Amino acid sequence: MRNIVYVLLLLTIIIVTACSDRKEYVIAMSQCSEDIWRDKLNDEMRAGTYLYDNVTLRVASANDDNVRQTEQINDFVDDGVDMLIVAPNQINTVTPAIEKAYNKGIPVILFDRKTGSDKYTAFIGADNTKMGYTMGEYVARRLGGKGRVVEIMGLKGSSPAIERHNGFMQAIKRYPGIRLVAIGSGTWLQQSGRKAMDGILDSVGGDIDFVFAHNDRMALGARQAAEARGMAGRMKFIGIDALPGKGGGIELVRDGVLDASYIYPTRGDMVMQLAMNILEKHPYQRENLMKTALVTKDNAEVMLMQAEEMNKLNDRLDRMHDRVNMYLTQYSHQKVYLIMFVIIVVLLVVLFVAFYRSIVVKRRMREDAANAKLVFFTNVSHEFRTPLTLIADPVRRLLEADNLTTQQRSMLCLVRKNVDVMLRLVGEILDLRKIQNRKMQLSVSRFNLSEYVSQWVANFEPLADSKDVELSVDSGSETVIEADLYKVERICYNLISNAIKYNRKGGRINVKVSVEEPMAVLVVSDTGIGIPRDKIAHVFDRFFQVSGESRGGTGIGLAIVKAFVELHHGEVTADGNADGGAVFTVKLPLKQPGASIVEKPELNSDELNSSVLADAPQSAGIDMMTAPADSDRKSVVVVDDNSDVKDYIVSLLSSQYDVKCASDGREGLAMCLKYVPDIVICDVMMPVMDGLEMCRRLKSETATSHIPVILLTAQTFDDQRAEGYNCGADAYITKPFSSNVLLSRVRNLLNERMKLKNIYSGIDTEEEKSPADDPDTRFVADFRNCLKGHLSDSELNVETLAAELGLSRVQLYRKVKQITGSSPVEIIRITRLKAAEHLLRTTSKTVSEISYDVGFSSPSYFTKCFKDYFGHLPNEGRSV
Repeated sequence: MRNIVYVLLLLTIIIVTACSDRKEYVIAMSQCSEDIWRDKLNDEMRAGTYLYDNVTLRVASANDDNVRQTEQINDFVDDGVDMLIVAPNQINTVTPAIEKAYNKGIPVILFDRKTGSDKYTAFIGADNTKMGYTMGEYVARRLGGKGRVVEIMGLKGSSPAIERHNGFMQAIKRYPGIRLVAIGSGTWLQQSGRKAMDGILDSVGGDIDFVFAHNDRMALGARQAAEARGMAGRMKFIGIDALPGKGGGIELVRDGVLDASYIYPTRGDMVMQLAMNILEKHPYQRENLMKTALVTKDNAEVMLMQAEEMNKLNDRLDRMHDRVNMYLTQYSHQKVYLIMFVIIVVLLVVLFVAFYRSIVVKRRMREDAANAKLVFFTNVSHEFRTPLTLIADPVRRLLEADNLTTQQRSMLCLVRKNVDVMLRLVGEILDLRKIQNRKMQLSVSRFNLSEYVSQWVANFEPLADSKDVELSVDSGSETVIEADLYKVERICYNLISNAIKYNRKGGRINVKVSVEEPMAVLVVSDTGIGIPRDKIAHVFDRFFQVSGESRGGTGIGLAIVKAFVELHHGEVTADGNADGGAVFTVKLPLKQPGASIVEKPELNSDELNSSVLADAPQSAGIDMMTAPADSDRKSVVVVDDNSDVKDYIVSLLSSQYDVKCASDGREGLAMCLKYVPDIVICDVMMPVMDGLEMCRRLKSETATSHIPVILLTAQTFDDQRAEGYNCGADAYITKPFSSNVLLSRVRNLLNERMKLKNIYSGIDTEEEKSPADDPDTRFVADFRNCLKGHLSDSELNVETLAAELGLSRVQLYRKVKQITGSSPVEIIRITRLKAAEHLLRTTSKTVSEISYDVGFSSPSYFTKCFKDYFGHLPNEGRSV
């Protein structure tokens, strides 16, 4: 609740002050070096400026050069910046420059490190002495108070190196059995740690129990040095920083490379908040110590899981922001909604970072990985309600307007649908949290389970029809049960929606209700993709998803089913189906002993119907897809497993092209072979058959090799783009994409295909040069040779040519029409007439003889066709 109040307060302040004149501030940040820890701090500082539209942040790095840092600070002072934030390279080297800024009235914040002077406004950072002391205590405990240790210090003269050393020494002095056999020095970099360790090994040999480096990178370098000499043996290595990313300290601890690390938080948001408190004359503390924590193998996995979930939520937030922002930019007069949405997104990003840090500190030793996920998701879900409300209600009000175009209404429906999906997910997460905290109670009523199940199944029929899935129900005789109607409804909804989502086209779902005293039995069986045997035992685990088949799920639906069933003292099981799908069996007691019966059960039918409708495809896209075809318009096949993206592309193209859609590569390939479209737009990542394989097969098929293919994907790396082009793609557009770019690319590819059509339209009986490797050129040559071989056959038709070329009649017609602009029948007639004209010029045969030689069954019909094509009779102008 406190966080919600905080968000609303910030939002109110920003909106109120947006229209007023505010002082512009320039904050300068002088970093002593460049590394992943400081890069993370810089990113957090920049994110912190999002809350303040009147702040400009300037960042400079000295790369461990005292002279350079002094020059940079002096340049900032000469430019008249409003605030100076400094991470000094060493204690005394840049002190004069910092004092110069302070004496000129520029507030100075020292971050991470201190100087030899007391002239600064505030300090923020961790207690390095405490860190060193904690690590010393940890080493002593691990060694049982006896052993040989080595210390590799950071940059000489820097305050962290001095303070961490002092703290470490204070700790180990309490243990006479701990001997500090050597001290090395590095520059905070991995290579410097390796070099220092090499020197120590040369000096004291490999009889070392523990190596304490002042950061994780130097600790890793020290380990590499010991391993290179084969001396790692029983040595253990520890460091400080514990970054959560790839190759960071937390991962090194989890993998056993380091024995332990110590979180040194960056907290750029706190630094920015302190800076603004000083600039805006708000209360602040001069000394600000950030919370830190020890990381061992016991809690490293939990912290990494939290970081992974944070990234997923940020990605989901970005996608939601892009979709809403796309619509709002089309309505410039709705600036208030746009501003509020952007502000909310920025606030959410900042809150996500804060929540993540809070979870790392508060939950590091007490929660396992799944519980940490749930706590985090619950907090975020609470905060989602405010921005989702500010999105959902304005969108619904806009939908009530009478002046919206069909395309605008379709895009608004798309936004509303995804808001409903997010609200449903928020509700499920909060329910799961209530269950975990044992705060979920049953509201028991007596009702006919068979009757309600029939109603619920009927609600799913439109969704099942849209997925081409057969849905049936066997509710049996009257089944009176005492249970929580709302929770039984959610059980049924989750099982049926999963059965539809993971089913195949043309599949079946059966819902059956029966009684096995003293239990009511609900069975949902399907013929879908099924569940691997080794995964069945885990399908009810929180956040569990079968690898490769998540299809957008969250992994909590079945966990809620299990929890609700157990609240009723029942049981739920999953098993494989003989038809290849899955069977879920729910058993609920017919009576709940000791429970008070509610006369009117609480049931929100609107919520269920809204959830079902949110899963169903938008009708606007279907209407455009099934609109009557215009034979004069180019045809497009759109292949994407995401129905929202598919419908949006249809809305962009349907006004100019005839559009057909498919949901996976296999279905799209079959559609292209059947209809032979003018162009294909295809996603890359799809179930059953991906876009790359579909493109490869399209280009290898004679009937479809000429069709331009546009790959539309979120994969942006150069090697992924190269792979797409190697599969034969004609264009590669990354998501999020611009509608103008997509339309222009489609138009240009069709224009290029028209130019090729003009080139190939000159098919005749004259010999051409040897065919090139291009599939279309080879096809033209094969078609010409086949036609020449049957030229004198008056029974020659399109079916004969199609059979010899290995195509259907429709495929041959469409391919020849797209390549040449003429139908196969026209090509046959023109080729015969040109051959006849050649014989008339070069031979003395009669007109009748020539007409039979070129395949005409009637000389009179030949004469008519010849005159219509050449403008004169066959004998006119012929030399006698």
